[in-house]
Amino acid sequence: MATVGVSSAHAGAWIQVSCINPDGAAAPSEGWTQGASSPADPGGIASTQCSPSTPMLAELSVLAGAPPNSAEYLTYEPPAGSTLLGGSLNVTMSADGYGNDSTGKPSAVAVARLEEPSQTTPFFQCVAFFQTCGPSPNFSGVVNLPNDAQGTLTAEANCTSSTGTSCDANASNNAWALVQIAWAHLLLSSSVSPTGSGFSGSALQPGRVRGTAHVVFNAAEAPGPGIYSDSVAIDGAAVFTGTPNTNGGKCVPVGSDPSGALMFDYQQPCLTSEVVDAPVPTTGLPDGRHELAVTVADAAGNSSTVLDQMITTSNPQTTPNPSGRRALHARFTISWRWDGATTILRSIRVTHLARNARVTVRCAGRHCPRLRASATGPRKVATLLHRLGGRRLTAGQQLLITVTAPRHRAERIALGIRNGRKPTARLLNS
Repeated sequence: MATVGVSSAHAGAWIQVSCINPDGAAAPSEGWTQGASSPADPGGIASTQCSPSTPMLAELSVLAGAPPNSAEYLTYEPPAGSTLLGGSLNVTMSADGYGNDSTGKPSAVAVARLEEPSQTTPFFQCVAFFQTCGPSPNFSGVVNLPNDAQGTLTAEANCTSSTGTSCDANASNNAWALVQIAWAHLLLSSSVSPTGSGFSGSALQPGRVRGTAHVVFNAAEAPGPGIYSDSVAIDGAAVFTGTPNTNGGKCVPVGSDPSGALMFDYQQPCLTSEVVDAPVPTTGLPDGRHELAVTVADAAGNSSTVLDQMITTSNPQTTPNPSGRRALHARFTISWRWDGATTILRSIRVTHLARNARVTVRCAGRHCPRLRASATGPRKVATLLHRLGGRRLTAGQQLLITVTAPRHRAERIALGIRNGRKPTARLLNS
């Protein structure tokens, strides 16, 4: 019985990086926009262009006095399907500027601030005359964002005045007020999970599965950060994990935070729809029925078990072929199933058996079952081998098969029973 589309029930998290990656390489500034208030500052600058040596910038410049209540700002909008959960910014902020009214009293002050509109007040700001962000109205360092405030993020430089006074005195860093963002690590939450449909492939065909089979299906997620990985488990043990499509490198993480959230440079790092071809390696499995589970995860770590069903594997073992002119060249094909130290011989058959050949089978080792049987000729040998089906052996024992025939060198085969693995098969010296 197959189960399809069992989703996880928790929200995942991922990080969008802006301007500088953790390794110092350049990152884009997707999701950021620049803007200015009205009235506009004739010397105002806002730019989302950045590099490891050039930060994003919102500035009221000293090229002219900043009109009252003018502002330059940068705004980050989370991508569709994700909300802003937190994160951190590496910023330089200053707000030393002010302006005097007609009586000579300061009535305009510069402000540099970081805010999320969902909160009633800025979560970090520098204000002229007030030591609000350090020993002076200046700050340089890392600022943490509020936890789960959601909405957008704004960095703003402005001149605040209720009397119509401009900011035109006491500049710092060639600006009345400025905010520079060297880099941003924006923690995003996403609760959507991938889906799977249209399953096919050799692993799902009727009959027995052998070698490396495949499951082919359509993985999708919309909206969300996209399909990051697919994994295959057999009987609960992972046998494959991979990224089906790196999306031109966008779906390759640039790092991770201590919680394990993956970092990406782009707002849509991975594809939201992808044809997945997942390998199902069965060669090392015991022959018989196994539970096959396929899981898809997105860039935020949200995962869904999109397929869960039983398959039957068959990877029979073939004994080595003797060499030499007088060799018998009998080949035994054996199907095994094992569980820990116990191995069950499911079936055994022989090909290339000479008409007058005699086959003897016995067990060697401690606590061997009573097993010593012989038969001559293909028909009787086939009956003998059929009766061996279901025989249980334990690790450390050997199943010894000897084939003899007149005018031929005897063929002796040792099948070594191992713990939790397919038995070894080797030819003994004749």
